[in-house]
Amino acid sequence: MGTKQSLEFNGMGTTIKVEVITDKISIDWKTMMRTWFATFESICSRFQRDSELARLNQSPSWMIVPIHPILYDVLQAAFQYAAKTDFYFNPFVGSILKNMGYERPFQKQQPLFLEYKENKKGGCSVPSRKSISFFPNQKAVMKHTDEEIDLGGIGKGWSVDQAHRLLKGIGIEQGMIDAGGDMVIWGGAPRKIGIMNPFAEDEDIANFIIGAGAVATSNVLYRSWSVRGRRFHHIIHGQTGKNPESDVVQTTVFASCASEADVIAKILCMMSAKEGIRWLNRHFPKAACIIVNESGQLLITPSVSRYVERLVV
Repeated sequence: MGTKQSLEFNGMGTTIKVEVITDKISIDWKTMMRTWFATFESICSRFQRDSELARLNQSPSWMIVPIHPILYDVLQAAFQYAAKTDFYFNPFVGSILKNMGYERPFQKQQPLFLEYKENKKGGCSVPSRKSISFFPNQKAVMKHTDEEIDLGGIGKGWSVDQAHRLLKGIGIEQGMIDAGGDMVIWGGAPRKIGIMNPFAEDEDIANFIIGAGAVATSNVLYRSWSVRGRRFHHIIHGQTGKNPESDVVQTTVFASCASEADVIAKILCMMSAKEGIRWLNRHFPKAACIIVNESGQLLITPSVSRYVERLVV
């Protein structure tokens, strides 16, 4: 059966929790997890000036730039999701977030959002398949725009998926990885997971029992700030380059992998709750969601039953 082992540490601007059940006591999986998430952040964070992503953002457009294989793979995944979602999800929103004042990790910056720079272009300059070209043999890319890349809409989920693969690769067949709400659960053992109440962060608005699957939650209230009376949040509509306006406050998405759940959760915050459910059913029919609207009501898709053994609201 194995013994339960756990690890908790800070990384990627959040708390990362890993629990495994294994009889492989000799395997140093904890060092593996710390190393993986630290490596991913050092490569893919737009907040670290010496990261691979920061270097790519500062490189000229229309130039082939070799990049780290990890950054190459997550960028490729990001643009596959961008194309699949008609660029509702768009990685080229880094410049827009910086113009809104979001230039450092959120918990370190608050309350230092002092300036807003109006985006004269009115949004992303090239929200299309022509934003970037990939050169797989060289692990290189070519940008076709000066807009900067931000991986906040997929990075945590993607890193959790890879951490899951690493643990499975060393024979750990049961566990959970939780990086600030982006989660993968595997092995079939039922776990009780709480969904935060967006209006009272120390309370749960619902709980569910799950044995396997991926979960991600997005919220327009937690990472939000005001600049001279104007309110912003971290979710950017990929087609307009602006904060979306909707009745959705928080979305929790269940999917086959955390990166997909992460992307969908962001998009469902960009449209009304009912429109979002219709969009989900058309584009990701195997996924499921729990939406909290501005009135505190929960909208739950029947497909939740594919992932959740029991839901308590």
